[in-house]
Amino acid sequence: MITTPTREAPPSRRRHPRLLVRTTRTTRLAAAAAVVALGVTLAGCASGATGATADPAPPAPPQHQPGGHSLTKDDVDTWLDGAVGSALQTTGIPGATVSVVADGKVLTARGYGMADTGTGETPGEAVDPERTLFRVGSVSKVVSATAIMQLVEKGDLDLDADVQQYLDFDLDTPKGAVTLRHLLTHTAGFEEVIAGLIGTPGSEKTLREAVSEAPPAQVFTPGTTPAYSNYGATLAGYVAERVSGVPFADLLQRDVFDRTGMTSSSFAQPLPADLDARLAHGYPDDSKPAVATEVVNAAPAGAMSATATDMARFMLAQLGDLPDDQALLQPDTLAEMHRPALDADDLGTLVAGQRMDLAFFDDSTPGLAAFGHDGDTQVFHSAMRMFPEHDTGIFLSMNGSGRSATASLDLRTTVLQGFADRYLRDAATADSTDPADAADAASRGGAGTVDGDASDGPVAADLAGTYLSSRSPVTNPGALLALSGQTTIVPRSDGTVAVTPKPLGMTTGVYEKVGTDLWREVGGDALLATRTTDTEGDATVEAISWGASFTMLRAQPWQAASAVLPSVVLAVVVLLASMIVWPATALAGVGRRRRDLRAGLSTGSATTTPRRRDRTLLLSRLGQASTLLALVGWAVVAVQAMSFAEVSAVTLRLLQGLQLLGVVAIVPAALVAWRAVRDRRGWAVVTGRVLVLASLVVLAGFAFGFRLIAPSVSF
Repeated sequence: MITTPTREAPPSRRRHPRLLVRTTRTTRLAAAAAVVALGVTLAGCASGATGATADPAPPAPPQHQPGGHSLTKDDVDTWLDGAVGSALQTTGIPGATVSVVADGKVLTARGYGMADTGTGETPGEAVDPERTLFRVGSVSKVVSATAIMQLVEKGDLDLDADVQQYLDFDLDTPKGAVTLRHLLTHTAGFEEVIAGLIGTPGSEKTLREAVSEAPPAQVFTPGTTPAYSNYGATLAGYVAERVSGVPFADLLQRDVFDRTGMTSSSFAQPLPADLDARLAHGYPDDSKPAVATEVVNAAPAGAMSATATDMARFMLAQLGDLPDDQALLQPDTLAEMHRPALDADDLGTLVAGQRMDLAFFDDSTPGLAAFGHDGDTQVFHSAMRMFPEHDTGIFLSMNGSGRSATASLDLRTTVLQGFADRYLRDAATADSTDPADAADAASRGGAGTVDGDASDGPVAADLAGTYLSSRSPVTNPGALLALSGQTTIVPRSDGTVAVTPKPLGMTTGVYEKVGTDLWREVGGDALLATRTTDTEGDATVEAISWGASFTMLRAQPWQAASAVLPSVVLAVVVLLASMIVWPATALAGVGRRRRDLRAGLSTGSATTTPRRRDRTLLLSRLGQASTLLALVGWAVVAVQAMSFAEVSAVTLRLLQGLQLLGVVAIVPAALVAWRAVRDRRGWAVVTGRVLVLASLVVLAGFAFGFRLIAPSVSF
């Protein structure tokens, strides 16, 4: 179908009609296969588009259940035994640790399951909440931020000063100066960084190396676009190290852990021997062996290890319940940390939704103010919530992901929401379904207020489209990962919108409008805030924020996976068919020349001169092969990146070289297609070569659009 060798007419076309019929059939069959593939692909796209317009019936989100239970140790222990202890076996999570504080004291601390399942060389060991350390992941960020705020409190750091003055390397900020406020609210504008985030023992870097060797590009104006950034949090930690003159881990040990009596906590990697001996092993699930201890080179963002009881002391410090000689911050500083840190001057109408406090997520729900942070490594999963109006907090950590993709997330949600419902929420707010009450409650809990009501601003149709995550690589080959994390929003006939997948979920969520730029999940608490483009009479939504530090950005047509992937798949099918036809036609040509040679010798005629190789066609085919090899390589790299496996720069440059050869091959492919048309080679040959040319062009556009060919390979 795709290509056959360019050749002059053989000396005697009638001598071998059977061979010519076979070659022509092969070409036509390949061409027909491409046409069928195109039809199937387009039909699939049409089917997907048609299905997107229907009103889905997504599963209802969980409702709040006011329990009216007294917050006592006995009741909490009994409830945790059922909510956590009984869930471990069904989820496949090996172990968990929990602590609860209330009214200025540690109410309870519980351990469940195994810190060491005994499947390795060491004997099994149960979780002990006072002895067993867990990796708390990104919960580390709020502990790091506490040390930073201590320096702010002393006057050594300014939240709103350009951080460049504190650094010993040049930070490229073409979109605007970056401040500590930006870093602590995930609005510094940096693209996502994946490479080197989590490694294995022996891959440790100094904090300076982690922030200076390959800093991410700044792709958003600071303060305007929430984009969760481990690099930003790490850079803030390095600023603290520079200004204090003390290595970061030692600074936290001295000013946070030692002061509060957190004797079983550390940012050190590797841990001191006495703490390392008590560190829980991390597991994919309870049937698999433990993974090697994870090294988080973005240390301020996620390297902390701690026991549940130590985390209880940290919660008491944040709630202002420790004695003065153990308190970490002054009350005014604590209050500043726990309130939204950006306003409409920065965020615009995104201020209507959840906003970041200083390092803390505002996790308030109707009638219940809350703040905290979640944390995940590859195998440890943690969460901490504090409820200031009730002087209460809860911490949970697990040392396994579980047997299903969302096992740890589901258990974490069950515990946090169940705890709040059972002990803290009153019946009136739990039963409320009034959108006006929802908007008011959201505002009290940390979402900003914007003039207007639900009848103003964008409507469901204005949200329709495909969105990309702001937490994505943009300027390097990591941009390819944006194809796997897209969100589709479809307006529904009742004025609501269907969001697939909904934030932090794998299913569809339905959202109703409750304010000018605010939408709330029907039957739930999740909020979406919108920002429109500033064009004449055009209310098309350009950005949607959720969860305080994440933004969905409207995808350009060429970025939408629904358009890109079918085109790429079809182009790959065409090139694969071409590669299959290549050896088939070559073998047929060899057979024909042999027959011509035997015929010439038997009749005494001159030997047929072998046809000269068409170098242009060969270059086209080599470019096709190079493109296919590059795409296979990029697919492998994407899988490795998602699992935090290190990919060498040499490998990435090699793949870029192969991809460039495919781009250059467009020239010979165009010449080959032109010759086929000029020489009237027949519909099959012409169609095949035009399809090859089109496929190379499509894949070249794909490579440049998703930065597979880019100056930077650091992602």
